[in-house]
Amino acid sequence: MTIKVIKNIRVLFREEAKRPVPLLDYLELNDLRINELLEDENRNGEFIIEFELEQDTITLSYEMHELEETSQVEYIVYFICKWKWIWQWYSKRFLEHDIPFDVYPTIIDYAKARIRPLELMEETVQELEGYTKEGLLFYYGSGPFDDFEESDQNLDQILEYDEINSKENMREQGLYFDPEMERWIQIPASLDIIEKIIRPLSNVM
Repeated sequence: MTIKVIKNIRVLFREEAKRPVPLLDYLELNDLRINELLEDENRNGEFIIEFELEQDTITLSYEMHELEETSQVEYIVYFICKWKWIWQWYSKRFLEHDIPFDVYPTIIDYAKARIRPLELMEETVQELEGYTKEGLLFYYGSGPFDDFEESDQNLDQILEYDEINSKENMREQGLYFDPEMERWIQIPASLDIIEKIIRPLSNVM
């Protein structure tokens, strides 16, 4: 079994017959978020994902609206969510704002710790404080609100039909077999580049 470390990831978008450009540059140039790009029925193209591994480079390409078979979401969404959820589960932190996982007794505690930017957090807390206790219980449940459990559930979506990987192997040996690349990936040594590439993409979902 050969184990690889992800050294770099390039995510490109090619609109029809044009040259591929970095996806983030394309989104900024066209003032788009990823969901807005995918919802544009008049725009066609493909996503190109290049993984630079140790002594190996793998290039994957997907039509703009091509769906991942098991999740039935667009491949670019699946790609971002998969690596984000693996990073978060292994790191026990939230990728976008680097907030460590915790367990919150109330929905207001959850909002204070989790929602960013701060202006949105303050607005949300003010709104929640306007509810009665019964209203909070009805709409949000009794708690506690557990980041670790939520992360487990997210990873379960990735592993649901996976006959090779397991949480135990990922946690204890730090290994993940990526079915798209068909390579074993060493998670701990790949975390920094996953964070660097996936965080800005996740922030424009």
